[in-house]
Amino acid sequence: MEKVVITIEELKKMIRNNEESKIDEIDIVTSGTCGIMSGTLGIFHIPFSEKFKKAEKIYLNGIKGHPGPCPNEFLGSVDCTVYGTCHDGNYGGGFLFKDLISGKSIDVVTVSENKEYSKTFTLEEIPTAKLIGTRTAFKNYVAITNTGNPLNTIFHRKMIKSGEASFSGCGEFNPLQNMNSCEKYITGKKILVNGAEGIILGYGTRSSELKPNIMVSASMHEMDSYYIGGFITSNGPEIFNTIAVPISVNEQNKEYLKTLDENIELPLTNVIGRTVIGTGNYSEVWKDAQLRPNIDINRCRACDSCEAQKMCPTNAIIRMDSFGKRTLPNEDCFGCGVCVDSCNYGVYKMNRKSILDIKITCRQSDRVRALKLSKELKKRIQKEEFIF
Repeated sequence: MEKVVITIEELKKMIRNNEESKIDEIDIVTSGTCGIMSGTLGIFHIPFSEKFKKAEKIYLNGIKGHPGPCPNEFLGSVDCTVYGTCHDGNYGGGFLFKDLISGKSIDVVTVSENKEYSKTFTLEEIPTAKLIGTRTAFKNYVAITNTGNPLNTIFHRKMIKSGEASFSGCGEFNPLQNMNSCEKYITGKKILVNGAEGIILGYGTRSSELKPNIMVSASMHEMDSYYIGGFITSNGPEIFNTIAVPISVNEQNKEYLKTLDENIELPLTNVIGRTVIGTGNYSEVWKDAQLRPNIDINRCRACDSCEAQKMCPTNAIIRMDSFGKRTLPNEDCFGCGVCVDSCNYGVYKMNRKSILDIKITCRQSDRVRALKLSKELKKRIQKEEFIF
C-alpha cells in the first residue's frame, strides 16, 4: 500500500484548520530547518601531483585547514579538516564549501619541509569531501538582544544595539520539535543534509534534554549549493546548512507533530552572558512575517558603493547590468532582513516582526530553504528514491 506523505507545512495547516483527526491517515511527515550551524566542518582527502613527506600546513582558497590525523607519508596527498567558521577576511568556510559544491575551482596550498606545493581542484577531483555537523538543528534556539553599548557579535551582521534583536530557529517546522528526540531513537536515521542523503550520528555537542541537537554527516559530492553557504556577521563569517528529516506518524511522535509556533517558547537573552530577559514564542517572530524582502526597483539609485550590497551576509546582492547596473538580490538571499536598514533610499521593505516588543533586525534562520528541502524529501520518498 502506498504511503501517505505530506510536508510539515501541510500538516500545520491541517492542524490550524481543525483537521487534527486526519493525522491518523498520514504515514510520514517531512520536516526541515535551515540556519546558522557553527559546528560544521569539512573532512577532505586531497591528492597532489607531487610527492612530499608530510603536510604540515594547508590552505584552501586562503582558509587554513588542519592536516591529519593520517600523515600519508611520501604519498603526496593530504587528509585535512576545515572548519566552517575559519576565514580569510570575510571569506569563510561556508563560502568555500558552497564554491566547491557549485563546481567552482579552488586553490589549495600545502607546506611540507618548508616547501610549498599548490594545485587547483574542483570537487570532482577531491575523492573524499564529507561534511560533519557537530551541533545542528537545535530544537529551536533563542533570540538575542543587547542591554549595553553596541558590540560585534556572531548573532548579527552589524553591531547589535539596544532596542533590536536577532533570532534563530524555524519553530514549528523544526525536526526535533516534531518527534521523539531520544538519542537511541534518532541515531542512524537517514536524513537530507543540504540536499544530500546523510545520517544522524547521535546527539551533537552541547545537546541537553531541554534543547537537544543532532550530529550529522553527508557527502558534499551529492549536495546542492543552494542549501549551504557563508553568513557574514560583525564578528566574522559563520556557516548555514539546511536539514530535512522524515518523521513517522506513530504513537511516539503524534503529539509532538501537533505543536504550533504559539506553543514553542523563544527566550529573549542578553548577548553578554545569555541571561534571560523574558520569554516569548515563535509565533511572535514568524506569524505573518515576510520571508523575503519586497523590492522597489525604482528607488534604487545604482550607487557606486551600495551599502546593502556591502552588508548582505550571504553576498546575495549583486550588480545586474540587465537592470541598469542596479544592485539586487539573487537566489542566495537568506531573508535575514539586514538590507532593510542598510539602504538609505528605501529599496527594501520587509515585515521582520518583533520579540517582546523588541524589533527583529537580523534573522539567522530561513524558512524558505527549510520548506523547500522538506518538499524535496517528500518527492524523493514518493518516488522511492529515498528509503528509510
